[in-house]
Amino acid sequence: MNIGIISINAHTKVLNFASPLHSYAFQKFLEMHGYEDTVIIDYKPVYYGKFDPKYPFIYYLKNKNAEKDPKKRKALLKKWFKLFWARRKRFNKFQKFIDTYYKTTNKCYSAKILDKEDVEEGIDCYICATDVIWKCNKNTKFDKGFFLACDTMKDKAKIAYAASRGPSVYSPEDEKKFLSYIKDIDHISVREKSLGDYIASISDIPTTHVLDPVLLHKPEFYDHITKHPKKKKKGYVLVYIVMEKAKKSLKLAYEFAKEHDLEVIELSDYLENRHIPKGTTHDVIYDIGVEEWLGYMKDAEYIFTNSFHASCFSILFNKQFFVDKRSGDKIDSLLELFDLTDRRMVNCFEKNKFIGTDIDYGPINQKREALMKTSTDFILNALKDVEEKRKAK
Repeated sequence: MNIGIISINAHTKVLNFASPLHSYAFQKFLEMHGYEDTVIIDYKPVYYGKFDPKYPFIYYLKNKNAEKDPKKRKALLKKWFKLFWARRKRFNKFQKFIDTYYKTTNKCYSAKILDKEDVEEGIDCYICATDVIWKCNKNTKFDKGFFLACDTMKDKAKIAYAASRGPSVYSPEDEKKFLSYIKDIDHISVREKSLGDYIASISDIPTTHVLDPVLLHKPEFYDHITKHPKKKKKGYVLVYIVMEKAKKSLKLAYEFAKEHDLEVIELSDYLENRHIPKGTTHDVIYDIGVEEWLGYMKDAEYIFTNSFHASCFSILFNKQFFVDKRSGDKIDSLLELFDLTDRRMVNCFEKNKFIGTDIDYGPINQKREALMKTSTDFILNALKDVEEKRKAK
């Protein structure tokens, strides 16, 4: 049975480290369980447009309509001019990761293309996999490819694994469209419990709450793709805050590092943060790839983050970590799943002083093993079911 994975992978505007990583982890998981004819579909989401991920500066310079607000456009041009070479380096590393580790389609597809022509490799079962694939964008609405709803996908087996809608709230019209899409999916699992609850409140469609693909493996699975950073004289606190400058998190991390005689390493596109706070070693790094990101996570003494996947790997690598606020409930759902709601920064710090306790990973690792089994059972049983139905035709 030829399996095609549709996910957010190669085409990510912010070059999110987790995007190519969770697709790779899911593909390898399926291969390890006997599904060797699995391909990651090189898929470009509808909201991606003509964005140039390698040279954002040139993109915004040439396309004035890409950002109509003059102040925001000026800020974007200034930012991407500063990051011009670092961005190119990071893009090349992302592409190298995909070229090295993916088994992917020869052609790049979009929903528009998949309405007209099938994937040339030939797909028997499609799986839409993880992250905020079911979000409803203000301008582009849903991406039907992420719902496996393209015309050439009719009569094919369809599975959703760890689907998420992020912080989206659907209008009555959007909800109707959403239901029309998911009713044709044979088996549905969700990454956040709230999405499963929502589907149950508007339909009789069953769902299963599962782990993100990166948590389907044991920690040592990632050893062969991990690139460790150069040894520091001291250990370090890693700061990985996405989508915001996070001055408050930085201040907490700085005070915490100072108290524990550690350095601070920040993985960020805000290079100006190098100059704040003063008084300790504070590196701001942008031009890294997926393998290096894993290395920085694995070697950190402590991690400050607001990233869902950084939280996943903090749990997997048994790290002491603290979580800042983020829109939506994906991190809340993860923390609740592992009984780690006390890792929110507001619960761990008072007047910039650490008042929490270290995580005891004994029971958490046991819980992860149990959740791995539940998640594994879902996807393998779903695949077995669609295989049997296919043979019976």
